[in-house]
Amino acid sequence: MRILVAGASGVLGRATLPHLGRHHVVGLTRTPEKTRLIEELGAEGIVCDAYDHPALVRVVQEARPQIVVNFLTDLSGGAAKANNRVRRDGAANLLDAAEASGAERLVVESVAFPLDDEGTRAIRVLERSTRAFAGEALILRFGRLWGAGTFHSVPPDPPRAQIGAAGAEAARLITEGTPGTHTVAEAN
Repeated sequence: MRILVAGASGVLGRATLPHLGRHHVVGLTRTPEKTRLIEELGAEGIVCDAYDHPALVRVVQEARPQIVVNFLTDLSGGAAKANNRVRRDGAANLLDAAEASGAERLVVESVAFPLDDEGTRAIRVLERSTRAFAGEALILRFGRLWGAGTFHSVPPDPPRAQIGAAGAEAARLITEGTPGTHTVAEAN
């Protein structure tokens, strides 16, 4: 199966890519230095900015994925505004690219915990646009990720998901999950 993962160098992408090893995976990152990391995790690394609509459409069409995965985040600066923007604008561009490429399935990262008002609005836009995708649409609502490389080194309040387990479950859902909304979180 051909899979394209946008946000492949993020914490969830890094935890998921090794579990997709039997597939042909293209991982997108906006940082050239991170393509090597993506390749070490078993995917082909390509630099592309989700805000560059024409380039993103071209890259996704060239990759010819059956599945497009949206793990786009912008958490490195710690500003919710940037992360909300990528959930709205970057996700819209990736949706356009998925549809233009003829992808059969779109999988997006969402959250299973409350956010501030602007964050909630951005998640609603993301989920609504995903449901409008012409093919199979999966929304993965993750608990607060914890473990190595995340904001939480110890388990936070529920809902939560240990990053290694979350990556394995994400890979399973990407390839085998039924269309709809899935929650990825530890049992309380």
